[in-house]
Formats: sequence, structure tokens, C-alpha cells
Amino acid sequence: MMPQSQVFRKFRAAHYCYWAMSSAILGYWAVYFQGERNIAESEIGWMMSIYVSAALLGQYAFGFIADKLRSLRALVVGAALLFAAVVAAMPFQTESIGIRTTMALLGFLQQPIGPMLDSWTLKYLSQHVQPSAFGRIRSFGSLGWATVALLTAYLILYIAWTMLFVVAMVAALLLAAVAATIPDAMNTESSARSEGESLTMRRSLVQLFGNPSYCFILAVVFLMYLGVQTTFNYQGLLIKAAGGGVAELGWTFFFGVMCEMPAMFLSVWLLPRLPAKRLMAIAGTLYMVRYGLIIYFQTSSIVMLTACLEGIAFGLLLSSLRSYVFSVVDEEVQTLGMTVVDATFLGLTVIIGGVLGGWLIERYSVFTMVAACAISSGLALMLLLVGGSLSDQAVSAKRVVESGRHEGKDDDDFRVARP
Repeated sequence: MMPQSQVFRKFRAAHYCYWAMSSAILGYWAVYFQGERNIAESEIGWMMSIYVSAALLGQYAFGFIADKLRSLRALVVGAALLFAAVVAAMPFQTESIGIRTTMALLGFLQQPIGPMLDSWTLKYLSQHVQPSAFGRIRSFGSLGWATVALLTAYLILYIAWTMLFVVAMVAALLLAAVAATIPDAMNTESSARSEGESLTMRRSLVQLFGNPSYCFILAVVFLMYLGVQTTFNYQGLLIKAAGGGVAELGWTFFFGVMCEMPAMFLSVWLLPRLPAKRLMAIAGTLYMVRYGLIIYFQTSSIVMLTACLEGIAFGLLLSSLRSYVFSVVDEEVQTLGMTVVDATFLGLTVIIGGVLGGWLIERYSVFTMVAACAISSGLALMLLLVGGSLSDQAVSAKRVVESGRHEGKDDDDFRVARP
């Protein structure tokens, strides 16, 4: 049996490789097609819409299949290998139909790997150690994004634009190689409970959306990230309106990602001590502080420096969100629960926020858009602070049913058990 320390190292490497391949392709493909291939902005907009729409479908499909097969390793390895093949073919596409098809395949394959990796990690931790250690492992994903994004930029600058595809392909192949050696995480309780009952998509969705706690957190995530994702996607225009340029934009992204890591390490210590929803409320407060400083000062230096607040907020929120969803969702649909959450805050919010944000910028100003984003995230913060009584009751009921592990604890929210 593989030692736990070795498994932890492999999970860290897998998260690093996944976010490395994501940063290489997602950070530069739009600039590549616009500058090197002379593709019009309108066509790039269509490509992004196709990518996001395919990603939404992929989240549901991969999440359901993983729960039905009660296995994650084969799907992560398979998706990574197919992703590498699609990336390798991408530079050779010259017709619009070929480019759009590869973008659809990228979205369908790439986006679901993240929540599947997170679910796999949490399943292993819950079986062997404690879910609160998730942040210590997931933080290597942030390191992968930051370091490989910079590496890809210099490879493009000094070698060729096609290096973005090379880096993404190599990272995907490394991910597949590492993931193939990690012990699979199998559902146990749900396997015995539903041995004679076939899991269907309809039954899975009924379990998820019939869960008040899960619906509550979906509403919170949607409102919070409708603001956060819209600001992030229009950050280039925000920097420009505040008097900055490309250098400030690059440092803004770098500061944000690098601040995620200490926040995720901090979450390892905080999750056993604070309710997950309280950590999410702290993250929401940090987002609101950033919005306020940007609207008040309207300078590129403030946009750049307050990216640190966004990075800390994201690190705290992601770790607590994963732990919360993992605790309130039934074991046999946990992976689908993770992927649907990601489809909400990385897909649905991008589509809606892209349209509304663009309209607000064109009609009013980019700072009006930031104010609207603050209102949306503020509503999510209010829900976290005062609107969670119904979901808390469901969490308490689940804890009572689950083998008495949490017996005798307060019912005001979910906490990750201390070791």
C-alpha cells in the first residue's frame, strides 16, 4: 500500500499540472488567435461562448459518469489524454469550423478535470486523514497557474507562439501520468446502499436539487461570482480605465494568484475551528472591500494591489466551499455536486456576466459595472450572514444520520472535525 505522504505528493503534483495546463492555454489562446491568426474579435467572442457552453455540458456529463462508475482515476486520466490530443491538433486548424470544434472539445474536457480532482482529493482525505487538509494540497494548483503562466509568456516571447500549445500538452500528459499512479477513491457507503438501484442523471439531479443546503450554496455561489467573475473577465478594461497598461494587468493577475496559496494553507488551520459558511462570509467581505477601494480611488495601482484581497478571498472561499459541498451532498453524487458548482461559478456566471458587464460598460462606465458587481456579491454575503437557517437544519440532520460522527456539536453550521 502506498504511504500517505507519497499519495499527498502525487495529489499536489496532479493539481500543479492541471492548473499549469489551464494557465498555458486559457491565458494566451485569445491573444494568439487575434495577433497571430488575425481572427476577428467577434469570432473570438463566439469561440469563448462555445468553450463555456461545452464546459457546462462537460461538468454535468463527467460528474454523473464519475458517480455512476464510482471511480475518478480513469476519467481524469482519459480527459487529460484527450485534452493533450486536442491541444496538439489546435495549431493546425485553419477553418472556422475546425477552430470552433477544438474550442468546444477543450471546454468539454478541461473544465471538469478540476472539480473531479478536488472530489478525488477530498474523498481520499476523508477516508485517511481529514478534509481540512485540502487547502494544503490544492494550493499547489495556484502555484502551477502562477509559475507556468509566466514561463509560457517568456517561451512565447523568445521562441514562438506555438509554445503555449506545447506547454499545455506536456502538462496534460504529466497530469495523466501522475493521476494514473494515485489510488482511486471509491464510494463505499453509497455503493452498498444503492447496489440494486441504478444511478441515473434524473435521480442524481433530484438528490442534488432536492437538498436545501446544496441549493442554498448554489445561490450564494452564483450571486457572489456573478460579481467576481465579471470583474475578473473585464479586468483589462478596468485597468485601462484606471490609467494602467499591460504591465499592470500582468502584475494584477500575478498578485492575485500568489495570494491564493497562503490563504489555502491558512484554511487548513481555520476549517477545523470555524464554520465553513463563516469562512465564506469572510471571503465575501474581502471581495466587498476590494470593490469599495476600486470605486473610491479609481487608480490602476489600487486595482493591482487589491488583487491580493481577491486572491486571499478566493483561497478561503474555495477551500471552505469544497468542504461544505462535500459534507452536505450524499456520497453517491458528490462528484456531480462538485462539477455542478463549478458549472455555476465558472460557466453560468461568465455567460450572464459577460453580457450584462459589456452592456453596463458600453452604456455607462467600467466603474458602474464594478458597482453592479459589488451589489451582486453583497447579496451573496447577506445570504451567508442571515439566510442560512434552512440549510443549517439540513446539515444538522445529515450529521445525525451519518454514524454519529458529529454528535453533540452545535447545529449552527458545518465544521470540519478536528483530528
